[in-house]
Amino acid sequence: MSGRARRYMSKRNRACDSCRARKAACRIDQAPPCYLCTLHGKECTFQQPTSRPRQNYTEVASPHITQQSEINPRSELHEVSPVGDSVHYDMLMSIDADGVDHSVAAAPGEFHDYFNGTGVSLSGGFGDGTWPTGFSPGSFIYPSPGLPGTGHSENGGGSSQTPSLPLLMQETGSSICLDNQGVMTPQLLGSSGDMDPLLISRYQYDASGAFHFKNLNIQSVSSGTDTTQFLLSKPSIFAASREENGCDNVSSFELRQELESLVPADIGLRLINLFERIVALDYPILGPPGQLNPSTSPPYLLASVYLIVEPFTKFDERLCIDLAYDKPSSVALYKIINRALPYEIHAPKLCVVQTMLLLAIRPYPNPIVLDSGFKWSQLATLIACAHTLGLHLDPKSWRIPPWQVAQRRFLSYFIYSTDKWLALSLGRPPLLHYDTWLVTTPSQEDRPASGLDPLAWTNIMKRAELDSLLDRVLTQLYSPRAINTMCTDYEKTIALTGPLLEGLFSWHKPVSASSTDFRSLNQGRPSGLERTLEMNYHYIYLSICKAILRPFLQPTAENLNEAEYIMAREQARVRAETCISAAAEFIHELRPEDLEALWPAWSATAFSSICFQILSMAASSVDRSEADKWVTCLHKVRRDMRLKADVLPCLHLGLLRIDSIFWKGIDNVLHLEEHVRQAFASGSSIGRPHGVKGPAK
Repeated sequence: MSGRARRYMSKRNRACDSCRARKAACRIDQAPPCYLCTLHGKECTFQQPTSRPRQNYTEVASPHITQQSEINPRSELHEVSPVGDSVHYDMLMSIDADGVDHSVAAAPGEFHDYFNGTGVSLSGGFGDGTWPTGFSPGSFIYPSPGLPGTGHSENGGGSSQTPSLPLLMQETGSSICLDNQGVMTPQLLGSSGDMDPLLISRYQYDASGAFHFKNLNIQSVSSGTDTTQFLLSKPSIFAASREENGCDNVSSFELRQELESLVPADIGLRLINLFERIVALDYPILGPPGQLNPSTSPPYLLASVYLIVEPFTKFDERLCIDLAYDKPSSVALYKIINRALPYEIHAPKLCVVQTMLLLAIRPYPNPIVLDSGFKWSQLATLIACAHTLGLHLDPKSWRIPPWQVAQRRFLSYFIYSTDKWLALSLGRPPLLHYDTWLVTTPSQEDRPASGLDPLAWTNIMKRAELDSLLDRVLTQLYSPRAINTMCTDYEKTIALTGPLLEGLFSWHKPVSASSTDFRSLNQGRPSGLERTLEMNYHYIYLSICKAILRPFLQPTAENLNEAEYIMAREQARVRAETCISAAAEFIHELRPEDLEALWPAWSATAFSSICFQILSMAASSVDRSEADKWVTCLHKVRRDMRLKADVLPCLHLGLLRIDSIFWKGIDNVLHLEEHVRQAFASGSSIGRPHGVKGPAK
């Protein structure tokens, strides 16, 4: 604990309202609430005026401090992580009914010391532009961009030049740490809302781009033709709504204690390391390694991290023993999340979005149950919170620190990607569209903030290309309007799928070529995200072939005998055969170590789709020879999946669903032509899939 952490009431640090009323000692370890407020379940506030005179704010921060201030490099600074919110004190206390400014009185002593030292320039660290050892512009607490000054009223009649808290400055100029504003939470002012951004751009902002009302601030982050503003609101604004919805404010201290009783700090650190080694390489949404910490990161975010890495504990030499008989209860971990998020989503922060994104991509807790309704609702809530925070916009031109730009862009891209893959796997129209979501792929400027090595970054960029192709597939082939207009039009379907297949094959060639050196170091096998990309490739290929076959599975009477129609149908089935053979071989080559790659929620439906497409090809076979081929292929794929399902949970769903049809009796499930029925009746022998050679594994 910091030597400056307040454990008692003192003249330097003001007591909270409740302790002042009780005339009791106000004990705060690191951040409110204090001990007594936590004990009695009360809100720990600092809003009531005090009788003693207050120091004039201009004595603490001069108007020139945003230009050039000095801090003591030896003063004790609280670090702030790009993950979640780590500001421990509300330094944006609003003016009370008597017009008294509580902002200075509420700030901790360290805050005043922070600006009273000498030797460090806010524009770039020390006078020579360097930063103290172990610190960087992204590792400091960025104080709020402004405080309500004395004389402001809710109608904005006060002067806009009221002294404000200083900002740490980037070398490129002034920046606003938008997502670290203490208890104040940002919510985007949309261009079609009642508060017209063009009108609000005419407000008399202070030097930090803020305009203050009593309980909220308007923060401008971008001006010019693309003006962007956020409302920074106090938690008390949402109190009535939270109370009406039964959202209890559970203190972080209580949640952290509950979490540590389930996952001790040392185990938590190893789980975080496992997360950074397996999950973060595919989803670098929490910043570079080392940002997560069991003692400082939000408890609900930590709980989501522990949940998503639980299947991988067998790959840690200590966790495989420590958690062999006593794994943390997933129900208890989810309870921590559910106690926090209903309260938090009224005023979401980035750590809330990070938590919900991890839950959206997490594998289903029961591998044989596709909880599609809950998963889709979970994604919708995630997207709603992302819209509130302005993650559908590109922050490149905003006056925020570069690390926050990269963090927001990564979150934006991975939300967009997750929307596409869940839409494909659950058979839903995507919730996001290219025209309404600006960051659909990361850029090279984002790489330094990701902490990824060159190979991992290359794979992320390849994935972004594949996501873009998937977006086209969903829009052109699977949107409700496209299905209505194309379901019987094979000519239009072929015309649309041709370019999509060309793009997919073009994408796949460089993946195979660039992976040669890597595979030579790994016994010829790709791993990690490369293996995930290979599964995604087969999934998209299969989805395109399903769309190609769609018009031929419901033929009209007038074109049944047309030579052109028959030729097109044969070509479509040949294309599907090539696709399914490659997918069947992919299943045949699966190994236990693929668990580290084939874990996202849509992995289960990818393998289930392969099984059902083989069944569809068998059921629609034109003669006995073709039916025998597909029945043999289906039985072999089922056998491969059954042998590997114990170590790869992603196979359970597809295997259960296809096995249940045979358990029910194929004749009792499908309407089959006689030659197909005979093929299934004599298909007890299991051979290799068509076009696949080699011994069974």
